[in-house]
Amino acid sequence: MHIPDMQVLGSGRVAIGWLHRDHPFPAAPTAPEFLTRLKEFVARYGDSAQALGWGAMGGCHTCEFCGKALGFGSFGVPADGRLFYTPDMIAHYVEEHGYAPPEIFIAAVLACPLPGTAEYVEAVRPFTEKPA
Repeated sequence: MHIPDMQVLGSGRVAIGWLHRDHPFPAAPTAPEFLTRLKEFVARYGDSAQALGWGAMGGCHTCEFCGKALGFGSFGVPADGRLFYTPDMIAHYVEEHGYAPPEIFIAAVLACPLPGTAEYVEAVRPFTEKPA
Protein backbone atom coordinates (compact mmCIF):
# COMPACT_ATOMS: atom_id res chain seq x y z
CA MET A 1 0.00 0.00 0.00
CA HIS A 2 1.50 3.33 -1.01
CA ILE A 3 1.06 6.45 1.11
CA PRO A 4 3.35 9.40 0.32
CA ASP A 5 5.85 10.31 3.03
CA MET A 6 4.65 13.07 5.36
CA GLN A 7 1.00 12.67 4.32
CA VAL A 8 -1.23 13.35 7.29
CA LEU A 9 -3.86 10.65 7.58
CA GLY A 10 -7.40 11.19 8.85
CA SER A 11 -6.31 9.93 12.25
CA GLY A 12 -3.64 12.64 12.46
CA ARG A 13 -0.85 10.12 11.98
CA VAL A 14 1.96 11.14 9.61
CA ALA A 15 2.81 8.40 7.09
CA ILE A 16 6.44 7.37 6.57
CA GLY A 17 7.76 4.40 4.58
CA TRP A 18 4.59 3.11 2.92
CA LEU A 19 6.37 2.18 -0.30
CA HIS A 20 5.11 0.52 -3.47
CA ARG A 21 6.99 -0.58 -6.57
CA ASP A 22 4.90 1.66 -8.84
CA HIS A 23 5.96 4.83 -6.98
CA PRO A 24 9.51 6.19 -6.82
CA PHE A 25 11.01 6.84 -3.40
CA PRO A 26 14.04 8.81 -2.18
CA ALA A 27 17.19 6.72 -1.96
CA ALA A 28 20.43 7.59 -0.17
CA PRO A 29 22.71 6.04 2.43
CA THR A 30 21.60 6.45 6.04
CA ALA A 31 23.71 6.41 9.18
CA PRO A 32 24.34 2.97 10.69
CA GLU A 33 23.12 4.16 14.10
CA PHE A 34 19.79 5.10 12.56
CA LEU A 35 19.33 1.65 11.01
CA THR A 36 20.28 -0.04 14.28
CA ARG A 37 17.78 2.06 16.23
CA LEU A 38 15.10 1.57 13.55
CA LYS A 39 15.52 -2.21 13.80
CA GLU A 40 14.91 -1.93 17.56
CA PHE A 41 11.60 -0.18 16.86
CA VAL A 42 10.67 -2.84 14.30
CA ALA A 43 11.41 -5.63 16.80
CA ARG A 44 9.05 -3.92 19.26
CA TYR A 45 6.21 -3.00 16.88
CA GLY A 46 3.78 -5.03 19.01
CA ASP A 47 4.70 -3.00 22.09
CA SER A 48 4.07 0.18 20.12
CA ALA A 49 0.67 -1.00 18.91
CA GLN A 50 -0.28 -1.99 22.45
CA ALA A 51 0.80 1.36 23.93
CA LEU A 52 -1.13 3.20 21.23
CA GLY A 53 -4.23 0.99 21.60
CA TRP A 54 -4.18 0.06 17.91
CA GLY A 55 -5.23 -3.57 18.32
CA ALA A 56 -4.62 -6.11 15.56
CA MET A 57 -3.17 -4.83 12.31
CA GLY A 58 -3.79 -5.87 8.72
CA GLY A 59 -2.01 -9.20 8.22
CA CYS A 60 1.11 -10.21 6.30
CA HIS A 61 2.79 -8.11 3.61
CA THR A 62 5.55 -9.32 1.28
CA CYS A 63 8.15 -6.86 0.00
CA GLU A 64 6.99 -5.78 -3.45
CA PHE A 65 10.54 -5.01 -4.56
CA CYS A 66 12.28 -8.32 -3.87
CA GLY A 67 9.74 -10.73 -2.35
CA LYS A 68 12.31 -11.72 0.29
CA ALA A 69 10.91 -10.05 3.42
CA LEU A 70 7.64 -10.17 5.29
CA GLY A 71 5.98 -7.50 7.40
CA PHE A 72 3.18 -7.96 9.90
CA GLY A 73 2.40 -4.64 11.53
CA SER A 74 3.19 -1.00 12.06
CA PHE A 75 4.45 1.24 14.81
CA GLY A 76 4.37 4.85 15.92
CA VAL A 77 7.20 7.29 16.59
CA PRO A 78 6.10 10.41 18.49
CA ALA A 79 7.97 13.68 17.98
CA ASP A 80 7.10 17.37 18.28
CA GLY A 81 3.34 16.88 18.47
CA ARG A 82 3.27 14.38 15.60
CA LEU A 83 2.94 10.63 15.50
CA PHE A 84 4.87 9.12 12.62
CA TYR A 85 3.09 6.00 11.39
CA THR A 86 5.26 3.42 9.64
CA PRO A 87 5.18 -0.23 8.58
CA ASP A 88 7.55 -2.69 10.20
CA MET A 89 8.98 -3.30 6.70
CA ILE A 90 10.72 0.07 6.85
CA ALA A 91 14.02 -1.32 8.16
CA HIS A 92 14.11 -3.75 5.23
CA TYR A 93 13.40 -0.91 2.80
CA VAL A 94 16.25 1.16 4.27
CA GLU A 95 18.75 -1.68 4.48
CA GLU A 96 18.02 -3.60 1.29
CA HIS A 97 16.54 -1.04 -1.08
CA GLY A 98 18.30 2.18 -0.04
CA TYR A 99 15.13 4.00 1.05
CA ALA A 100 15.95 7.34 2.68
CA PRO A 101 13.19 8.45 5.05
CA PRO A 102 12.74 12.18 5.73
CA GLU A 103 15.35 13.68 8.06
CA ILE A 104 12.65 14.68 10.55
CA PHE A 105 11.70 11.00 10.92
CA ILE A 106 15.33 9.91 11.29
CA ALA A 107 15.78 12.46 14.09
CA ALA A 108 12.57 11.26 15.76
CA VAL A 109 13.69 7.61 15.73
CA LEU A 110 17.05 8.53 17.23
CA ALA A 111 15.45 10.66 19.98
CA CYS A 112 12.34 8.65 20.89
CA PRO A 113 12.26 6.15 23.76
CA LEU A 114 11.82 2.56 22.61
CA PRO A 115 8.41 0.87 22.64
CA GLY A 116 8.00 -1.39 25.65
CA THR A 117 9.34 1.23 28.06
CA ALA A 118 7.48 3.48 30.48
CA GLU A 119 9.06 6.47 28.71
CA TYR A 120 7.53 5.40 25.40
CA VAL A 121 4.10 4.95 26.96
CA GLU A 122 4.36 8.48 28.33
CA ALA A 123 5.58 9.87 24.99
CA VAL A 124 2.59 8.41 23.10
CA ARG A 125 0.00 9.27 25.77
CA PRO A 126 -1.20 12.41 23.90
CA PHE A 127 -2.05 10.20 20.93
CA THR A 128 -4.06 7.73 22.98
CA GLU A 129 -6.25 10.12 24.97
CA LYS A 130 -9.82 10.38 23.79
CA PRO A 131 -11.30 13.88 23.42
CA ALA A 132 -13.79 14.82 26.15
